[in-house]
Amino acid sequence: MADYEEMTASKKLAGFIEKRKVAFIAILIAFVCLLAGYVVCASIANSNKAKGLQAIDEITFELTDKSSGLTDEETEVRLNTAFEKASAYTKKGGITGARANMLCADITYQQKKYAESAGYWKTAAEKSKKSYIAPLCYFNTAVCSEETGNIDDAATYYKLAADNKNFVMRAHALFSYGRVLETKGDFAGASAAYTELNDNFSGDSWAQLAKSRLIALKNDGKIE
Repeated sequence: MADYEEMTASKKLAGFIEKRKVAFIAILIAFVCLLAGYVVCASIANSNKAKGLQAIDEITFELTDKSSGLTDEETEVRLNTAFEKASAYTKKGGITGARANMLCADITYQQKKYAESAGYWKTAAEKSKKSYIAPLCYFNTAVCSEETGNIDDAATYYKLAADNKNFVMRAHALFSYGRVLETKGDFAGASAAYTELNDNFSGDSWAQLAKSRLIALKNDGKIE
């Protein structure tokens, strides 16, 4: 009985497919075309990405190659040329756009254009939120913000960098966050940052500095 029912079901399925053979073939063709289109698009995207990264590498090489003996004027010409070339890639997405913004950020920082540099670091971070690049960009945004006197932004971005557990400079970022909070007069917040640094990075040089700041804050009566 079970064999009969199985044969009947198989015949019904075969009949269903036969009647709609054209539709099934059309769907299959459409699927194959879609898959092929995806492969082509992915290939083009990867090719464009590779070309973009290669361009950024070439710009960086032109900027740094044999640069130690350059005069200040020659260095400035190189910086401006590299900035102009890299700017063409700053609006691109993904790692290419992130790398281009990082290069522009580094150039403008060297030129002491700290507000501009902070903007490029922020954009680089936005384009690479899930990569190892993001916390470094946040940290550098904070450094530039301090240079411009924007202590609130400095605290915000040091905290973002410090919150990334994979950031190799996390202890440095956490100490800088506490230091900036001290500057803001938020001694309780600074104490919390220094204490976290001591708890999580015991023995690290930044943790030792944090410990000394905790002692100083207590001696000054700013924390209990």
